[in-house]
Amino acid sequence: MTASFDLITQPWIPVVYTDGRDGEVGLAELFASAHDIRRITGATPPMTAALHRLVLAFLHRAYGPARAQDWGDLWKAKTFNVAKVGKYATSSGASFDLFDPQRPFLQCPGLPEARKSTVAKLVPDLAVGNNVTLFDHTVAGDRVELTPGEAARWLVTAHAYDPGGMKTPATKVKSSKRAPCNSFAVVLVEGSTLKETLLLNAARHDPKDPVDVPAWERQVPGAEPDKRRSDGWTDVLTWPARRVRLFPETRDGTTVVAEAILSPGTEFVDDDVLPQVERMAAYRTPLTPGGRPKPGAPMLPVRLWLVRGAWRHSVELLLVDPWKEERSKQRPVALKDLATHTERGRIPDETVYTLRMFGQQLDKNASVVEAYFEEAVPAPVALIRASKGKGKDDGGENPVAGLVGCAIELADDAGAALRIMQREYHKEMRAIPGESVDLPYWPELPRPFGRFLRELNAATAAGQSERRVMERWQQTVGLTARRVADDWAEGVAASGRSLRVLGKHQTALHKRLRALSGRFEAQIVKYLTKDDAE
Repeated sequence: MTASFDLITQPWIPVVYTDGRDGEVGLAELFASAHDIRRITGATPPMTAALHRLVLAFLHRAYGPARAQDWGDLWKAKTFNVAKVGKYATSSGASFDLFDPQRPFLQCPGLPEARKSTVAKLVPDLAVGNNVTLFDHTVAGDRVELTPGEAARWLVTAHAYDPGGMKTPATKVKSSKRAPCNSFAVVLVEGSTLKETLLLNAARHDPKDPVDVPAWERQVPGAEPDKRRSDGWTDVLTWPARRVRLFPETRDGTTVVAEAILSPGTEFVDDDVLPQVERMAAYRTPLTPGGRPKPGAPMLPVRLWLVRGAWRHSVELLLVDPWKEERSKQRPVALKDLATHTERGRIPDETVYTLRMFGQQLDKNASVVEAYFEEAVPAPVALIRASKGKGKDDGGENPVAGLVGCAIELADDAGAALRIMQREYHKEMRAIPGESVDLPYWPELPRPFGRFLRELNAATAAGQSERRVMERWQQTVGLTARRVADDWAEGVAASGRSLRVLGKHQTALHKRLRALSGRFEAQIVKYLTKDDAE
């Protein structure tokens, strides 16, 4: 009997409902219950991001919205019209069956069966061959079996996040580049329900467009890898970075997937114009040592890194002067659209959404996953809208972006002051420094920074002074840096001369922090309201 798994009707997308229940749903149920679902939750942050991107592509083809008015109608409706899911699925010419013999979903049936091996190659957490992982306890000889739902989720994730390196060749080509989403942090504006989240991230798209179509509407790819430019947003969202073929089998009356082929796929050659084609990322121009954008340098995507959180990119993510945007910084498209929806009265000014960011860190060869990331930053609507500076013609700056930028700079400088204290102490003692002193400093700041953004949003929305909000952040940074320095000093085995040297450099740290506070106070004055500044 031929195996079948219909992604429209069969449950496979993991979700959390608004009442806290966990569950799995097919695409039809996902849209039918989107108003009762809190969010999609994959086994890893990259999977969560990849599933959101696939669902967004499906939404665009089933619902659009082709015009701003269409978006408004979808936003006002309590639920999605689920009949459109079935209508699109039957009229698109695509197969949503994971095991369709002629057109399996997001797969290449032309890959030779003789090349098949363990399905574990789809799961970067598992140890396969030379892929040594930190937490996995399986070995290459262990048999790994996935349910059809699990296989579908890892299939979608592989196209977006599979590392580069050597893959199983269809014939000769083994080398592959990392899948596209490894190059940037995927940014998602999250609402109170999945329906809100999907619409907040839905760009305008004509569902009748015959060119910009997702991978499942395109011709079945050949087994050999290729290179091309993108044809539009739904094409980018479902980019076929790998050629994959799943091999189902029946075990105790249940369909499982134990074997698969993972081969090089379509190489994305739009890297030079990434800010024009990838809409779920933020970009910025590299800076010179003097802190100015490098002339002529292309904008680079914002990425997530260990220790230092996503909140440090809040200016690039949330706040960009409209007159500077597209030149040195660029927000995700959803943030631009959010400001427009608010100005048109569809979203209240006092609303605070969540900006959720997903990332994956590879090793230096871009072939092994070293870390996953999922971080959240408040996205206050009033701050996003507050993008008008003193004036386009007088060179004015966005005051809200200026204040947030000063807050981030203060935190960065305090972290640098901690490292200077440690370096100078060990230099004078002729000792080798251990773990960087600022490692425990950064994790202390995301929650206070979220509170700072919400308080700044409230002050901006009410037309009140921002000075007290800025002063509270200044105090938080100073107290956190001093507490981290004190904890570090307690851990240093100091006596006699070393104790005196330690005290000397702690005193120097306090002096630097006071100087930073003075500079911070001088910097923020030009961004405060006129009456308050006076």
